[in-house]
Amino acid sequence: MSMTLILFDIDGTLVSTGLAGGDAMGRAFEEIHGVADAFAGIEMSGKTDPAILREAWDAAGVDPAQRDLQAFHDCYVGHLKDTLNESDRSRHLKPGLPGLLDTIVANDNVVLGLLTGNFVTGAQLKLESFGILHYFRIGAYGSDNEDRKALVPVAQLRARQYCVTYIGPERTFVIGDTPRDIDCARAHGVQAVAVATGNYSLEDLQAHAPDHCFVDLSDQQAVLQYLGLDA
Repeated sequence: MSMTLILFDIDGTLVSTGLAGGDAMGRAFEEIHGVADAFAGIEMSGKTDPAILREAWDAAGVDPAQRDLQAFHDCYVGHLKDTLNESDRSRHLKPGLPGLLDTIVANDNVVLGLLTGNFVTGAQLKLESFGILHYFRIGAYGSDNEDRKALVPVAQLRARQYCVTYIGPERTFVIGDTPRDIDCARAHGVQAVAVATGNYSLEDLQAHAPDHCFVDLSDQQAVLQYLGLDA
C-alpha cells in the first residue's frame, strides 16, 4: 500500500479555542504598540499569523521600523499560555476527534501532519492544551512562510524526510475549514478536503470546489473511506 500524507488545519478544523488565539494576539499588540482592539474587523480564518499581524500593523499605521515579528511572537506566546487556561472560554475538540486521529495513526502507511497558519509554538500550545499534539509527526506553519499557499511544499518535504518516501499529490490531503485551505491545496495539485466546522458553511465551501466536503468529521467510516484508509 502506498504512503498517504494527511495535513490538518488547526483552528476551526481540529479545535475551537474560544478565541484564545485572537485575544492573545490583541493583548500582545496592545502591550507592544499601545493600540487596543487592533484586530477588530480583520478576518483571521485561514490566514497565517504573520499575514494577520501585517494587516493589523498596516491598519494601525505602525512605523515599519517598529515592526518586530519576533518580539510580537514572544509576547503573543506568553499571552496565549494565559488565554488557553482561562476557564470562561468555550473550548472543545471538533466532532469525531480524537477518535479519528487514533484510527489514522494506527495505520503505518500514513504520515499525519499539520498545515496551519499558526506560529509553530502557538500551534503546539493549542494542541497540547487539548492533549492531541502527539498525533502529529510533521507540520508546516505560519512561521515557515507568510503565504499559506507556500506551506504545502514545506509539509511535503518534511514528510519525505520523516518517512524517506515520496508521497505524490494524489495521496496528499489537506483538510481545513476555509476557502484558503482549499486554495492552498489547489495551488499544488493535492487533494482539498473541506469541513464545515468553522466560520464557513457547507455551501460556502462547496462554492470553492474542493475535492470533497464534509459537514464535520464525526462519520469516521466515511472519512476513512474517502481517504482510502478503510481497507
